[in-house]
Amino acid sequence: MKLDNSTEVRRNQIQKVPSFLSDENKESGDYDPKVVSLGPYHHGKEKLKFVQNFKSMALDMFIEGSNQDKAFFLEEIRKEIEYAKSCYLEEFTSIYDDIYFAEMMLLDACFILNIIGPWDQAFKRSETIEHLGTAVYTLSKRDLYLLENQVPFRILMILASSRYPVNEKGFIETVESSCFHILFDEDTRLLKDNDNNKQPLHLLEIFRRVIVTGSGEIPQPRVRACDPFRDIFNKLGLCLEYWCCRKDETSTRGRGGYVFHSVTDLKSKGIHFRPSEIASLNGVRFSPAEFCHSAKLKLPCWYVSPYTRTFFMNMIAYEFCPNVFTDKVVTAYVNFMKSLIVSQEDVKELREKKILMNSLGSDEQVVEVYKSLNTYGTEDESFFFKEKRNIEDHYNNKARTWLSELKNTYFNSPWSIIALVGSIFLLCSDIVQTIYAVHPSKGGS
Repeated sequence: MKLDNSTEVRRNQIQKVPSFLSDENKESGDYDPKVVSLGPYHHGKEKLKFVQNFKSMALDMFIEGSNQDKAFFLEEIRKEIEYAKSCYLEEFTSIYDDIYFAEMMLLDACFILNIIGPWDQAFKRSETIEHLGTAVYTLSKRDLYLLENQVPFRILMILASSRYPVNEKGFIETVESSCFHILFDEDTRLLKDNDNNKQPLHLLEIFRRVIVTGSGEIPQPRVRACDPFRDIFNKLGLCLEYWCCRKDETSTRGRGGYVFHSVTDLKSKGIHFRPSEIASLNGVRFSPAEFCHSAKLKLPCWYVSPYTRTFFMNMIAYEFCPNVFTDKVVTAYVNFMKSLIVSQEDVKELREKKILMNSLGSDEQVVEVYKSLNTYGTEDESFFFKEKRNIEDHYNNKARTWLSELKNTYFNSPWSIIALVGSIFLLCSDIVQTIYAVHPSKGGS
């Protein structure tokens, strides 16, 4: 189907947060910048004046060491001024002439590049922190992933390629790594997919790409100690896991989905939680219980900070925008986690397993963060469908959960195994003594 021009323009526009979201979250301020405006939507606000005054210094820091001056970079942006203005709603761009708007783009883009760029990054970061202070610098990184606080990625690319010897692919990969570092405070090699070389509309798309595509390797299946025995029994036509693999006739599966359970509920049914090897929202993996192995649910690690709610609310708002033709994987992940985390015990279990890192102070605050994330009943059943189905099958399988509970009760530590063996030995001794008491041996005393 061929898109008309108006549709194509909307696809290239940085949208405002849908009104039903912004009206409901006015008090939280999740969609408003705290310290820095990027783009025209929040430009000129009095509370953002401190960092606005610093942007001229950020421009000087960006230009320093090059053979060009401000006029050169401003002219590079003026060549793309029509495109830059088309990326925003007209009511916010029509009030500025081209020169003023180009200078706004230049100052905002240089501020961003001094944070996410790899060039002299340590020096620029320390100099920026020196002028802004640690608190303002940290909040400025928070303001980078607000939906309404974006600069067109093409503007960033133009300035970076005009200042440094970098091509588009290399620049995108560099920005991805920087965004991953901002979110997870570590450097890593990102997984690549077919869309990673496409130029995004803005930085928020890069942040989303980072958490959806992620990093790490999917581990190869390993040979387990009980596998040889399983093969032997299979050759004899027997199945060690017959009763474990049978599905219970009773199921809580409802029409269009599954009735899901909290971490505590799943743990009581023998499901163990482990951090996923894949640093991505798509890193959710469920391994069913086998003959000598418990069921495991692997979840991506996440650092819960004071800005976690803001980050997810802007990602959800982005997926809800009418001009965004993308799936709702972030929304699906939030729904998944909301079903898992309903109490402090759930958070404690995930924290002890190194799945959630809590910087808020208490587990109750983490519960409140996830409870406050509103997805408005939006759900895409295609995401995590396999995992939810397998978890539900395990949960409703009485034989499998009974074996898991038996293992957890009697084989979860060397001491419990020793106690079980001792109990069996004493039981056998009592049986033997009873038999001999009832039927004494001939010639015995």
